[in-house]
Formats: sequence, C-alpha cells, structure tokens
Amino acid sequence: MKRSLRFKLTAAFLLLTLLTFTLLGVLANVILKKQFASYVIDNLSRKNTEIVSTLSVRYADWGGRWDIGGLESIGIGAMSDGLILRVSNSAGAVLWDARVHNSGLCAAMLDAMAANMLRQDAGFDGGYTEKTYGVVSGGKTVGTVTIGYYGPYFYTDNDIRYLNTLNLLILLAMALVGGAALVAGAVMAKRLAEPISNVIRTADRISDGDYESRLQEDSTTAELAALAGAINTLAEKLEKQESLRKRLTADVAHELRTPMANLQSHLEAMLDGVWAPDAARLKSCHEETVRLSKLVADLENLARIEGGTRALQKEPVDLHALVRRAADCFESELAAKRITLGADLPDIAVSADRDKLTQVLVNLLSNAVKYTPPGGRIEVAASEGDGGVCISVRDTGAGIAPEDLPYIFERFYRADKSRSRDTGGSGIGLAIVKSIVTAHGGSVTAKSAPGEGSEFIVTLPQ
Repeated sequence: MKRSLRFKLTAAFLLLTLLTFTLLGVLANVILKKQFASYVIDNLSRKNTEIVSTLSVRYADWGGRWDIGGLESIGIGAMSDGLILRVSNSAGAVLWDARVHNSGLCAAMLDAMAANMLRQDAGFDGGYTEKTYGVVSGGKTVGTVTIGYYGPYFYTDNDIRYLNTLNLLILLAMALVGGAALVAGAVMAKRLAEPISNVIRTADRISDGDYESRLQEDSTTAELAALAGAINTLAEKLEKQESLRKRLTADVAHELRTPMANLQSHLEAMLDGVWAPDAARLKSCHEETVRLSKLVADLENLARIEGGTRALQKEPVDLHALVRRAADCFESELAAKRITLGADLPDIAVSADRDKLTQVLVNLLSNAVKYTPPGGRIEVAASEGDGGVCISVRDTGAGIAPEDLPYIFERFYRADKSRSRDTGGSGIGLAIVKSIVTAHGGSVTAKSAPGEGSEFIVTLPQ
C-alpha cells in the first residue's frame, strides 16, 4: 500500500523523536537511579551517625547509665526508618535487641525491603547487613550499637513513591514531547509535501497541454525552489516548442500548398483547354515540381542527420580548399548582386565529413547571399585555439531581430514572417547546419542585430 509523502514524513519525524526521547528517558532513569542510590547510601550513613549521637546524649541524660525503656523507644523509632538496633554495654552484654523484642516485625520489614528492591531492580543483589559503632560519653566508650539494615542500601516506601513519581513525570514528558512531535511533524510534512503536490498538479496540467502553468519559486527550501524552477523552465520550453510546432505546421502547409496549387491550376487550365500545353507552361509546372522535390529532399536529409542513420565519414579536411569549393557554387549569384566575398583562411585542417561540412558552408553562404544587398560584402574566416577550430561567415545584410535570434536554427523558422519567396527557401537550411555540426560534436551560434548584418560561428573539435 502506497503512503503519501506527508504521512511518511510525519511518521518518520514522530518515530525519530520518540526513539530519541525514549533513549533519553531510559538514560535519565538510569542516571537518576544511580544518583538516588548514592543519596540513599549517604542518608543511611547520616542516620546511623545520628543514632550513635543520640545514644551518647541520652546516656548522659540518664545519669551515666543505660535505660532499657529509653533504648526500646530509640530502637522502635529506628525501625520506622528500616533500621534494626542491638545495644550492648561496655562489657559486651546485650542490653536491647530489636530482633529479640520485635522478631516478627523485623522479619516482615526485611522481607518487604527485599521485595521492594527486587521490584525496582530484578537483578538487585542485597541482603541483611550490620555495622557496629562505639558509643562514647564523657570521653570514654560506654557501649556499642549494632545497626542492621537491608544492604548495601534499601528504599523506603517514601523513596519508592518518589521514584515512581519521577518515572511518571518522565513518561508524561515523553507523551507531551510525542504529541508536540506529532504536531510539528505534521506541520513540517505539510510544508514539504504541499510544494511537491503543487509540482504534481502543475506537471499534470502541463501534460494535458496547459503550457502556461507556472509554479511560485518562493520556497525557502533550496531543492524545492530548484524543482519549481526546473518545472517552470520545462513548461516555458514546451510552450515555445508548441508555438514552433504550430508555426511548423503552418509553414509546411504553406510550403506545400503554393506549389501544389500552382500545379493544380496549371494542369486544370491545360486540361480545360484554357492554356495550351506549350514549353513555357510545362516549364512552370516543372519548376514547381522541382521545388516540391527539393523540400522533400531537405526534410529527408534532416531526418537522416538527426536520426543518425548515416555514420559520418571523417577525414582530414583542408578548410581553405573546402571554402573555395563551396564559394564556387555561388559565383553567378555573387556576380549578379556585385557582392564581394573575402576569405581569411590560414592552412588549417579539421577532422570532419567532407560532404557534410561542405553542406554546412553552402547553407551558410546561401543565407548570406540571399540577405546581403547588392554591393555588400561577405567574409569567411577560420582560426584554431584550445576550444577547437572556428569557422565564421559574416555578411552585411539586414540582420536578425533579437526576438528571432534564439529560434533561427529551428526547422521551418524564418524571421521573415511574410514568407516572401524573394528570399524564399524551405526554412530548414540552418536546422540542417545545426544537426550536422552537432553530429560532429561541435556547436553553432549566431550574432546579429537589425541593420548590422549577421555572423554565424561554427566550432568543431580538432
């Protein structure tokens, strides 16, 4: 049976608290008993001393002789404290003995003491003990008193009541602490579990497509705040991906709709006899078919790269020769727009797939040629350092708006919202660039500002 986090935290906190205070209670009980036993032993010694002192004083009060009635009174008083007296004169003759005069009471008292001590401690090892003291009066020993008791120490009824009261107070304290721990544990568990429950609810809403859901990141617990931040970042990225997906769907539909509509209208016109199927009409249909084929080919190429279905054929590649080869593809376009192509290419070789790296340069140069106005300039440069080999393509075109810059490597994303075919293209050229560079273990970044041109930087490991 699965338990909630709140239940587990509360139970764990309560259990830990009870275990801690149970251990403390046991230790406190042991220490208190040890200290109380020391107190009882000291008190017993003090009582013995008081009895000896009392006998010395009373002997003098009795006119320097022993009074049997007085001894009996002192002996009975001592029995109330659990002490058994036997008084002898200086010659050693027994004057009064509690075990003779009150043998039954003494035996019952000793049995009760033994039972009390065993109830307190089942392993208590005790028995009847006697100590003999000399009674001094007027500077001379006038007799002896032997004090018997259950030793090495014993608890009176008052002592046992005191110990029981202490144990009860300890139990009450543990109960109060346990109750407080239960309340505190429940409060703490709620404070910890509630943010997690909020995360679960928000994650459920996100999984249902509500990508605008967000969590408050004001938790004082670092891990919970980090978790909320991670969920919010995930939701933000999913929201952006959903927006891109919708744009992708619209772009794909647009890219396919126009050539398909052109083909359909041209063919219907020729079938209806409105247009003659001459070379110009057929050429127009052929151009639209070529555009469709190129779009499909680009999508297939991107899918192969991202899916890793074709392994890279890496070899040492001379960047200078590779750039010249890619630039030759745009010789006519560069001449037509009077664009100057500059190259700062030292002798650098990089381990890469020659055809794929050529495609990267062709796509970057294609974008640069499209967006650079007549009379502009394109610069291609390369350098090497600790981070690897860097290849940059810079143009003097219109630039890219800051809000579009983070998404230009997404497929079908175009900063030109009008989808003008003057600059045309399928919108996946930069997505192919990113996929190829990533497959090589490198990275591609873009720097741009409206009216200041753009620079694309490819970094490849050596």
